[in-house]
Amino acid sequence: MGDPNRLRRIIVNLVGNAIKFTEQGEIVLRVEPESIREDEVFLRFAVTDTGIGIPEDKVGHIFQAFVQADSSTTRKYGGTGLGLAISAQLVELMGGRIWVESRIGRGSIFHFTARFGLKDFQGKDAPWRNWAACGVYLC
Repeated sequence: MGDPNRLRRIIVNLVGNAIKFTEQGEIVLRVEPESIREDEVFLRFAVTDTGIGIPEDKVGHIFQAFVQADSSTTRKYGGTGLGLAISAQLVELMGGRIWVESRIGRGSIFHFTARFGLKDFQGKDAPWRNWAACGVYLC
């Protein structure tokens, strides 16, 4: 089940990577409901950047601990190669999945889904019930 602290850690990791690898262009965080049930909502998140991109042959490995797309990125950008592995574990704990689409020189889109309980909104006007009318706020 979703947890605000886990969600915050994932977003900090993904947006932090996007900032690190995007010298110019844009970084966008999108959130949309994937499915809504009486007691839970599945949300889909996407962090899009116009950064350096990830080689196609490395995409399948970047969610493993201590793996980076290119060893030269460690020298240039820093990092341990743990952020994406931690994010993948947290997403799994929240009943979701994580994946990436990327093209060298064009940027990346990191997607993940997560399940959140709606019990806190029972008897109240849950924002998920009228999604189009509400903004998305992350803390």
